[in-house]
Amino acid sequence: MNKQDFISLVPDLRCAAVGAALAILDDCEEAEDVAQETMLRMWENVERLDDDARRAKAFAAVTARNLAQNRLRQKRRWPILRLLSRHDCETSETPLRRMEASDADSAFSQALQQLPIVWRRVLQMRNIEDMSFAEIAAVLGTSESSVRGLLSKARTRMVELINQQIR
Repeated sequence: MNKQDFISLVPDLRCAAVGAALAILDDCEEAEDVAQETMLRMWENVERLDDDARRAKAFAAVTARNLAQNRLRQKRRWPILRLLSRHDCETSETPLRRMEASDADSAFSQALQQLPIVWRRVLQMRNIEDMSFAEIAAVLGTSESSVRGLLSKARTRMVELINQQIR
């Protein structure tokens, strides 16, 4: 597909991506993020896309669905780390929920500050910046298995520190 054809299809492709992401995710902003990432991936591979508009829409929907499922899996795997990328409280929340969220944020921030700097950085690169283990290893100048170990230790220690603060 050439770039002009792709540009003309962008509104339809974006709608397909948002729809597929919303079917999996509860958060509209997150679905928009997934759609944006989908469009970026499609733009980077525009020459490989088929000229058929129906197939391009299907590809956008499948890509968005897969990205949304990956985000959902990550949230389920490490729910305590969702606080790393949490958005501000919505106005529809009650004052009690905002206070509880604020307390959780505070506990999380305090626990994060108690971690060694390398552990903090690994958590940030993996959970906020969505870097792969290979990318993190390259940044730190170490092996992927070392990064996996650091990440595991950091997550375990975070849970311990937050549990200590709650008690």
